[in-house]
Amino acid sequence: MTNLKEFKEKGYLIIDDFLEITDYLLMFEKFSQNKNWERVDQERDHYQQGGPFEMKSQYFPNHDEKYFLQGWRAKDLELDLEWRSVFKSLFLEKIEKIFGRNIIVDTTYILKYMKNDFSRIHVDDLRGEVERVDISILYYLCDQWVWDWGGILMLAESTNSENMHAILPKKNRIIFLNNQKKLPHCVTKITDFAKNDRYTVASFIGCDQPF
Repeated sequence: MTNLKEFKEKGYLIIDDFLEITDYLLMFEKFSQNKNWERVDQERDHYQQGGPFEMKSQYFPNHDEKYFLQGWRAKDLELDLEWRSVFKSLFLEKIEKIFGRNIIVDTTYILKYMKNDFSRIHVDDLRGEVERVDISILYYLCDQWVWDWGGILMLAESTNSENMHAILPKKNRIIFLNNQKKLPHCVTKITDFAKNDRYTVASFIGCDQPF
């Protein structure tokens, strides 16, 4: 089912049709009908020398630039016990089998990107209760998505990279990032003419042992 050698060497792994379609549709309905989204507007000095997002390539943000993220978060839904049970059974237990690791803790977000939302280039640093992020996941939920709507995940192979790889947020697609590789990534700004919103489950997972 998976190529863990690719995950360890390249630093990421993409699996399409990750969930059964019935599970996907139920989750998408729950997210899209949720009315309680909180605005997220981050501005941080994370590119400073020695900071968590420090970049080495001349094609990435320099030390005098700020990190920005704009989007929406469903904090109440993240704390919902039913959702936590669903996430454990549909995601965490499956991830343990795929990677042969026991998950000790996760910090998981339910996110929505709408028109003009984006995030600048960053690497996944320590998050919440996770002392060491071994796996970062991005799971996409959307009716349909096309390339020029924006909201594209751009992924580099290192902080020294010149180029980035573009990944479409297809529905029911999951991306696993090997955080030991510290791959820089960003989300391009969603355009004014995008027809749909882009929902994402983002989780930062600490395992019983690194890769």
